[in-house]
Amino acid sequence: MIMNAEVWESLYQSMQIPPMDPVLTGFNANLDRIIPVTTDLIRMLERRLPGREILRDRLLSSMRYSTADEWFVTDSKLYHDIAEFFSAAGTLAIGGQAGIAAVHLRRLGISSVVCAVPGAGPHTCDMLQDAGVIPLIFESGAGDRFDTTHLIFEYPPNLVQVAEQVVPRSNRFIVSPVHDPSTVIIPEALQDTFLKQIASCRRAFLSGYQYLRKEQEFITAARQIKMIRSANPLMRTHVECVSVAERSVLAMMLSHIIPNTDSIGLNEYELGLLMHALRGTAPKSAGSPPLSPIACVREAIALADATGVRRIHLHTFGYYILILEPGTAQPEKSQHALLLAARETADAAGGDRQILSPDGLLAYDAIREVIGPDQTKGIFEVGDRVVIFVPTYISQNINKTTGLGDMLSSTAFVADQF
Repeated sequence: MIMNAEVWESLYQSMQIPPMDPVLTGFNANLDRIIPVTTDLIRMLERRLPGREILRDRLLSSMRYSTADEWFVTDSKLYHDIAEFFSAAGTLAIGGQAGIAAVHLRRLGISSVVCAVPGAGPHTCDMLQDAGVIPLIFESGAGDRFDTTHLIFEYPPNLVQVAEQVVPRSNRFIVSPVHDPSTVIIPEALQDTFLKQIASCRRAFLSGYQYLRKEQEFITAARQIKMIRSANPLMRTHVECVSVAERSVLAMMLSHIIPNTDSIGLNEYELGLLMHALRGTAPKSAGSPPLSPIACVREAIALADATGVRRIHLHTFGYYILILEPGTAQPEKSQHALLLAARETADAAGGDRQILSPDGLLAYDAIREVIGPDQTKGIFEVGDRVVIFVPTYISQNINKTTGLGDMLSSTAFVADQF
């Protein structure tokens, strides 16, 4: 493993940021209230608080399994009461996958980043503009809009005892209101104008589809993804997944959204949810052990085969796996994008020092043992698929977890020249 580590270190050290073209992100941007989890906060949840039982149970489950879980609160009054209770806690930051990715990519040095956010409020738009991002809200102004705030509970490792086979790590638990489907749909009357506004973009990092509920909404969203792809001959689209467990939503994601995009990003838990929905089986219980690295590869390939999506980026603790379509000409460039994403994400996490993930190095050895020697370091052929693996850099004693998945996934996608 020491020799492997030296080779991976060399790959990381030789990495440079490639030129990256203008980017579109959409469709969910909001405010995040980031709340540090402490033993006092956990005790406080024992006392009177609207929705405290579900909130406390879901938070503790997320902590025991070090899983970035999200609770979508369908009762608007309940969410308002919870949000009010925490209204003086933590700090505010730009939130939503589209908002976080837009601000990050602009900071990364991309000259033009457009963020399409039909549902964004005035404060959210101001924060995007202050970061150098161009917000598109599809109306003359945001004065009649209101800002939506999500609650992000960030917790350190070992605050509670973790479950068996789980690696203790910092993570977050998210409490979100359910947004109206209109926040994910471009108004039909403004579609031509929108296409002109994004004509220079060559990458579109898209999200928010978990808020759709009716099949016609998914059909419209899928048509608009194809429309976005037509805006520029070099345009590629990416859909970032979230941990939504509602079977009907997952089924329509599989039927309409994923087959009509070029790329998706997801974590191990989200991969499991999609595969159980695809097979019509019940998801595993929270106490089930995590997927092995080779199981992650096989399940991601099965998802690619079932949906026809060209690129799947699986990001899990300690390593990233990329599944590419047959005939990919320059997989080294895609791997380079993963290395860049890992480094940028570790930098964003803060902390006192960075190391190659020991779990990632072990995962590399396990995958190499089962699927055979790699053509070049971390690049394999499995059937007609190209499988790319990298162990990640991880920061010790990190300062933040919020938005890291969106940062890494958007960086890897935008820097990938597939």
